Amino acid sequence: MNTPIQGWPLLGGGSLTLCGIDDFRDTLKPEHEVVTLCRFPPKWSKTDKNERHHYYFRAHNEDPAIWSHGVSIVMDLLEDGKDVLLHCVHGRDRTGGIAYVVLRLQGFTHEVAHAKMVEARPTQKDAWAEIIPMRVSLYRKIIEEYLNQDRERR
Repeated sequence: MNTPIQGWPLLGGGSLTLCGIDDFRDTLKPEHEVVTLCRFPPKWSKTDKNERHHYYFRAHNEDPAIWSHGVSIVMDLLEDGKDVLLHCVHGRDRTGGIAYVVLRLQGFTHEVAHAKMVEARPTQKDAWAEIIPMRVSLYRKIIEEYLNQDRERR
């Protein structure tokens, strides 16, 4: 069962829930704003009334600006106090990367961010134990890119 991440040190209300296509329907709640990182939006998106945001990029993309845009979508929704359901195909690579960066931007340490992700989506524990350390230098660049873009927006 996927559970929401709450208790943002720097943001107001809202939550971040993570899933993949296989558990999307079981995870989706009426209060969620859906951020889809899949190539195609889910075919059943017409069966609910949730607000949706679609942004696709390849999971192994190394361009921090591309990732940063996805981070911006989630951060803006969280800043507005929204309950965000973030997903990609497996709920692992893009979802995990965006979630990790969002948590780090909120002041969580690497260890706490990773632990919160595993607590929220336990099925990805082993995958994230491998992926996050391997991509941490990319995630640092994404954070830097996001902070630079955020300063330019203000």
